[in-house]
Amino acid sequence: MIKLKDILKEKKKDDLIYVPGLARYDYKGLKRNVENKIKDLTRRNKKGDHSGLGKNQFSVLAAMWEALSDYEENQ
Repeated sequence: MIKLKDILKEKKKDDLIYVPGLARYDYKGLKRNVENKIKDLTRRNKKGDHSGLGKNQFSVLAAMWEALSDYEENQ
């Protein structure tokens, strides 16, 4: 038996989300991309490596996070 909740989850994974100034991502890809960026930042912080990151990288993460947040609030 298929539940409505399962159908909605499937739809969510296939929806395209536009991140202004960057690209379009499917939900699953955008979520994975944000998770990977945060893991990388956490790993760098634990090592004490705070070089190589600038405003642009944080702006990209912020734009992705905001697009993901807006999408989830509207679903």
